[in-house]
Amino acid sequence: MIKSGKSKKYLQHIRLSVQLFCILLTAIGFFINFQITKGIILIATLVGGVYFCGWVCPYGSLQDLFSKLGKKLGIKKIKMPKAIQFYLKYLRYIILICVMIITLDIIFTIMGYDPRVNFLAILGGTGTTIIAIIIIISFLLISLFFERPFCNYFCMEGAKYGLISSFRFITFKRNTSTCINCKKCDKACPMHIEVSTTEHVSSIGCINCFQCASTCPVENTLTYGPIEFNANTKKRYLKLATLATIIAIIAGGYWFIRNQLTDDTASQSQYRNGKTDKDTTRSEASSTPDSSSKNAMSSDEATTVNEAVGEAKGIEDGVYEGIGDGFKGEMTVEVTIENEMITNISVIDHKDDYKWFNRANNIIPDSIVESQSTDTDVVSGATYSSQGIIEATKDALQSAQY
Repeated sequence: MIKSGKSKKYLQHIRLSVQLFCILLTAIGFFINFQITKGIILIATLVGGVYFCGWVCPYGSLQDLFSKLGKKLGIKKIKMPKAIQFYLKYLRYIILICVMIITLDIIFTIMGYDPRVNFLAILGGTGTTIIAIIIIISFLLISLFFERPFCNYFCMEGAKYGLISSFRFITFKRNTSTCINCKKCDKACPMHIEVSTTEHVSSIGCINCFQCASTCPVENTLTYGPIEFNANTKKRYLKLATLATIIAIIAGGYWFIRNQLTDDTASQSQYRNGKTDKDTTRSEASSTPDSSSKNAMSSDEATTVNEAVGEAKGIEDGVYEGIGDGFKGEMTVEVTIENEMITNISVIDHKDDYKWFNRANNIIPDSIVESQSTDTDVVSGATYSSQGIIEATKDALQSAQY
């Protein structure tokens, strides 16, 4: 159990050190490629709340640093009015739902400018757009005046962890008998949670920054430890379990129907005029994320679709492997060459999220095959996955020449 009081303020120095260390680890690819770490973070979230946002996330840490800089410069922090905060705190969950369900180009385009994602890309050595950099800097400048603006209202990743943390049984508890109602905990909370109005913090917005416990002036009044399971707590968890079950059933039904419709469409149009239908290929790649991409043309098509020999000129027939950098690590492709033409590009391994990867994989390989060139535009909203496929294809073609 972690107790509150002035003696515990050193915890914030420890947190800052961990945050800086995690920025370094991200820069060397540790949190981008290391899947075991993600599993540990997930378990910690289920048990004790959102440690990722408060201790690990590089962009969240950077906002904290700018907030501290604002205090050093004497800038008074702005608090969102309660009436507005009540509605705005749900915005990031609305964004999460839109990204999960809606597949419109505008959604992917907007998410392509996500400052957290683009900052991670910069730390990983991947380039980004000028607009994305401007957005990154804008939120940091706002952090001089307002605590964690991006985390509070726009972070889709934070929304995911927040929902998972709903079932945590270790959280912050307030001793109502010793609390002097000074509300310092409320003022200190960067996520605008009214800690002083509850016996234990159940808000899914909590990021476990421990600012509330560090600020509390009365020893043992605000502590972090296991929740006491009384009648009200049991009712809350029962409601959460019921809600989670309903959401899981709805989500499962949605994805089943969507994939079933995709499979039916694919099976009905598998062949057209004796040749493989590339639209069928795209449906198969989207509905079966774990399978390799089937973006291919027949040898007859290879000789008729594009008479001009492209980047495969001088390369012997065969299947060549290449490696490129996606958003979350290396991806591997196999490029098939027939009659000095690129006839097939298959992604056989990657670490990117399937929703974003599939968006790139459904377009980029076909585009390269059709144009016989890797000089193709990236897919809006899937920039890094697109770049990874293009880079891996280039690598395969280069290796084939030696």
